[in-house]
Amino acid sequence: MQADMSRNARSDSVSLLLAGGLSILPFLLPYPQLFQAEWLAAALGVTAALAALSARGTKLVALPGPALWLGAFALFLLALALLGKPVYLQLPLLGALYVLYAALLLWLGSQLAATAGMGRAAGVLAACLLAGALANAAAGAIQFYGRPALLEDIVAELHHDPLHNGAYGNIAQPNLNANYLALGATALLFLWQRAGLRTAYALAAALLLAWACALSGSRGALLYALWFALLGWLAGRMQAGVESRQLKFAAYGLAVMMLAAQLLVPWLNQSFDLGPPNHGALHRLVEMSGEHGEPRWQLWSLAWRIFAAAPMAGAGVGEFAGAAFESGLPPDLRQFDNVVWTTPHNLPLQLLAETGAVGAALALGSLCTWWWRAGRRYFAKPQPALWWIIAAVGIESIHSMFEFPLWSTHFLGLTALLAGLAATQRSGSRAAARFTRTAVAGTCIALALTMVILLRDYVRLNATRSIETPLTVAGAAAAARDAALMRALAQGPLAPAAEYWILLGAPLDRRDISEQLKMSERAARYFPSNALIVRRVVFLAFAGQSAEARRLLAQAMHTSPQRCQETVGILAQALAADPAAITPLLVLAKDAGGPGCT
Repeated sequence: MQADMSRNARSDSVSLLLAGGLSILPFLLPYPQLFQAEWLAAALGVTAALAALSARGTKLVALPGPALWLGAFALFLLALALLGKPVYLQLPLLGALYVLYAALLLWLGSQLAATAGMGRAAGVLAACLLAGALANAAAGAIQFYGRPALLEDIVAELHHDPLHNGAYGNIAQPNLNANYLALGATALLFLWQRAGLRTAYALAAALLLAWACALSGSRGALLYALWFALLGWLAGRMQAGVESRQLKFAAYGLAVMMLAAQLLVPWLNQSFDLGPPNHGALHRLVEMSGEHGEPRWQLWSLAWRIFAAAPMAGAGVGEFAGAAFESGLPPDLRQFDNVVWTTPHNLPLQLLAETGAVGAALALGSLCTWWWRAGRRYFAKPQPALWWIIAAVGIESIHSMFEFPLWSTHFLGLTALLAGLAATQRSGSRAAARFTRTAVAGTCIALALTMVILLRDYVRLNATRSIETPLTVAGAAAAARDAALMRALAQGPLAPAAEYWILLGAPLDRRDISEQLKMSERAARYFPSNALIVRRVVFLAFAGQSAEARRLLAQAMHTSPQRCQETVGILAQALAADPAAITPLLVLAKDAGGPGCT
């Protein structure tokens, strides 16, 4: 028995350490290794769940209520894939597995809270999260102020953006970086209050996080500062005492520090000519709201129109971009050069647009259920660990109203894991325990198999990219070389990407015109870039569908007026194959583009 208890303890510890790794390791891989970061997060999550499941004698908690909601949502996506007619069957299937991953991490968090205790589990995850945030804060400062050659393989290079040059550390983009830094700030407050972290160290860490958050230029940091102020009020709801007052005023102080950094850091950078031009979040909010704020309103309106056209099941998983193109982009969205809008930058609206009222109700039902139960639990018995979890999940909820952090596996997994710590733990009957074990094991197996296939196909796809950019038309030799491997990839989970690249490299002639038409129709629903749409115009013309070709070309000129020269260039390449079919389209494109379009 003693040996069994020791084995169980080791399994629980391994699971908790792996969960801690999920909080830090995927966020340290240098950008642009986004796939690797997401894959690593999924691998750590699945392995941690298996470790928790393998502990003999440990009583498994039942699936939390929010996880059951997500399970129902996954079944709905599977039904769409099997009963509906999605453009790509792979998208709802992968979406279902993605949702099941979130449900799995919710259960894992709940299981860790039951075996290790919510306080201990929260402490380990907070420590890992804070370490990762500080590392990314340092990386962001290094890349912004000048990266030495010694750190080229450790710190990502800052890709200069004419808009604001926001630092992103080793995370994909500035807004996600600010998100992770804010998560680290919540962990800092919790550890300072709970673990007795020395105030001087805590202040230094808070200063670094606030500074790096200001360097990101993310306007989300302003919202996080307001959230910290609200968290101060929540901390005051705890039992009266020194610790409660300390946490309350620390949260208020952090809010003030983050707001002050948004003013001070850009001023110092400009005054002393430090780093690239970066006006900061406040400048972007005030001076650039017309350029970057208005498009979000336009996207939200567009998403609502897409939902209204298909209110029950939506336009289809992963098909927001295609539906947006067909519905016609408003001027504020067309002003962005060659941008394909794949999301409305709002979680509820994306769910409504792509999965309809049914899918959105199931997915958001999970989130609302969690918030209701966590809020009731906190106000009934406030405690620091629960306060921190609410603080962290609140960061992700705020960001999800303006962007899509939960579309990334590492952010989704971390959020679900933390939410699971605060989820109601139910032991249930033996039948419930068997169901939980079967569901968790089955989910782990399905995710593991998918991850193996995805990794294999990703490596192969990445190796076949002889086309350096989607705007470049490859030669016949390169197209033939890519097609040999990509046609096999088009049968797997990466079919949308594979077919997209096949089409961009396909010769503009009459060969396989029927297949090209079908493939381009599918790809246009997934990623309707101007280069792809104009190629579909060519294929339609070759097939004798001149009216549809003219309509689609007019739509392309309306959607991407800045890409007129690219449009003319692609049509000119197809001219030799069928002058009679292409010449009218070429004239139409030049007339629509004006004098500068040649």
